[in-house]
Amino acid sequence: MQRLAAGPLRWQLNITLANPADPTHDASKAWPNDRKVLNAGTLVLENTQAQSNGECRDINYDPLILPSGIEGSDDPLLAARSAAYAKSYLRRTSEVSQLPAATQESHP
Repeated sequence: MQRLAAGPLRWQLNITLANPADPTHDASKAWPNDRKVLNAGTLVLENTQAQSNGECRDINYDPLILPSGIEGSDDPLLAARSAAYAKSYLRRTSEVSQLPAATQESHP
């Protein structure tokens, strides 16, 4: 929060495109630096919100829920992350009952 007081935080989302022979099933194998990189946009964080009131508190991130036209690779880490994030979400949302009563409000 101290950093945000100095101004918004920005991250570039860059997507590196594989060549046909590039390994996509093993995240430990680096691709050559000459692969095409697309700038997919910039994430800008301008403020914070308390966890109990956060609009995304009840959302489970899943790396395999993708828009039409985009496919996950055959890397088994994606499926493992999907399962781990789902378990984390269930654990996190079960903690809501432990929050102080004033913060236990429903969110759309």
